[in-house]
Amino acid sequence: MKNLRMLGVLSCLAISCLVLFAAPAMAQKTVTDQLGRTVIVPDVSKRAVVLQHQALDIMIQLGAADSVVGILDKWDKYLPGARKGIKNIESMPTPGGLKSVNMESLLTLNPDLVIVTHYASKDMIDQITNAGIPVVGISLYNAGYEHTSVLNPDLKDASKAYNEGLKEGVRLIANLFGKQKRAEKLISVIDSNQKILKKHLGKISEDKRVRCYMAHSNLGTYGRGKYTSVIMERAGGVNVAAKDIVGFKKVTMEDVLRWNPEVVFIQWRHRKIVKDLINDPIWKEVSAVKNNRVFICPEYAKPWGHPLPESMALGELWMAKTLYPEKFKDVDLSALVQSYYKEFYGTDYK
Repeated sequence: MKNLRMLGVLSCLAISCLVLFAAPAMAQKTVTDQLGRTVIVPDVSKRAVVLQHQALDIMIQLGAADSVVGILDKWDKYLPGARKGIKNIESMPTPGGLKSVNMESLLTLNPDLVIVTHYASKDMIDQITNAGIPVVGISLYNAGYEHTSVLNPDLKDASKAYNEGLKEGVRLIANLFGKQKRAEKLISVIDSNQKILKKHLGKISEDKRVRCYMAHSNLGTYGRGKYTSVIMERAGGVNVAAKDIVGFKKVTMEDVLRWNPEVVFIQWRHRKIVKDLINDPIWKEVSAVKNNRVFICPEYAKPWGHPLPESMALGELWMAKTLYPEKFKDVDLSALVQSYYKEFYGTDYK
């Protein structure tokens, strides 16, 4: 009986091996990620772990969320609106974050692809790659590796870098999940809305541009190299912090008083600081507060002001219309917003 059981086990193993070798190999292709790395990936990924919130948002808009089996651990901080695009997100495994990965947790998900942020460490990327899992880095801006691989890049032409890099990133993500047609539709809407912006805004000389400042909790703000600065420029403003700082940094109240912005923007997630800001006797010396020109940036999945499709398609228009309402009187922004969210999120914007 013992020999018969052993024979049965060996027979099962033999059949399994025959099935394994008879099964066709998974179709693959080669892509270049936004870190300039050449990566062999599945022809169409079905089990992706996404450790970058921007990529997760783009996947939702591309209709690729069904391929997600794991996400970054602090998604609710970085992308709270993801709840609206992924119904089971609260129970989804979180095997890592922007800068680290738990390999034991990752391997239990049996992913065929991992997406990481552009400033993920080489050690983190090597850990995953050495386990035989392809890793794709996403930055959403174009630059050499020296600037692409850091959180706060100093870009020579930031507007061009983000414009080209966002489209490249959208197409790359679409290619990973077989959503190329939807990506081109998304990009066409961005291009169309940016044409509306440029046509209505026209050329504004540097001395006529509205001086803007993006307020953050604890006096943090964004200087040059960040899309937050680019969106102000495209909307006809000028970021008062851009000349003095690179990336995201904490500044002083003396800096703000010296810059004296005419308009202050605040991202939706930091909206609680508005009350303190407008009631602070020091802030009341700032032109924007004196003239009641403090505005909260809209948000759905992510605040309009980050390098994402909705920022380029809607956020830039919203900001331009906020700064120069007389130039955009005939632009029905609400209609454009509703059309966008119905098309790419399958819902109304509220």
